Amino acid sequence: MPNLFYCMPKEDVVHFDEHEVTHMKVTRVKEGEVIEATDGNGGKYKVVVKKIDRNPAYGTVISYDFVPNTEGRLVLFAPSGRWERLRWTIEKAVELGVDEIYVFNNDRASRHYDDKIEKLELIVREASKQCVRYHFPVIKPVEFLDIFSLAPESTYILDFKGRKIPKRISKNIGLIAGPEGGFSQKELSILKKKFKSICLGKKILRFETAIILATGIFSMKLGKV
Repeated sequence: MPNLFYCMPKEDVVHFDEHEVTHMKVTRVKEGEVIEATDGNGGKYKVVVKKIDRNPAYGTVISYDFVPNTEGRLVLFAPSGRWERLRWTIEKAVELGVDEIYVFNNDRASRHYDDKIEKLELIVREASKQCVRYHFPVIKPVEFLDIFSLAPESTYILDFKGRKIPKRISKNIGLIAGPEGGFSQKELSILKKKFKSICLGKKILRFETAIILATGIFSMKLGKV
């Protein structure tokens, strides 16, 4: 399995933070070795590691390529549930090619992650490295009403009572998943004024299961996996 590292480039030198130093030590990277790294914005670097210290590390760039992102846009709105379930959901969404992840609060998912943005971004980084993504998804905590300004025109609510998934879809897709217990009637009424509902099958699924199934289906349709 290839090891991809996250780097911060500055001219012909790239720097690695403490998380990447730990990754290097776990994978037994030595000074003088050539590794592959990304800046998370499409950059693909071949790097000779010059120095690995307790905290920082750096290397010199021997080649650079820009990897274009996949066409289309897949946006996920996930409820702010318990940390372990949310973390797992984010990891899988990243692997499945989601471009933007917004963690929202509402009546039944009131946990706030505004003070954990660095942890959220680290989850995205590690998941992107694991599946070798050169474009890291955006992740951000938001409020319920922010969905309306952030969602693409073709956005769907995951709803047990919704319609079948359309055969033809737009290149820009949004998916809104409700928390355990679903949205309140008031919230659902507001959402349905702007967005259509889709059903994923005959069974009632947990929110993370519904997210993975829906993102997998739309990601395949958009060619992101």
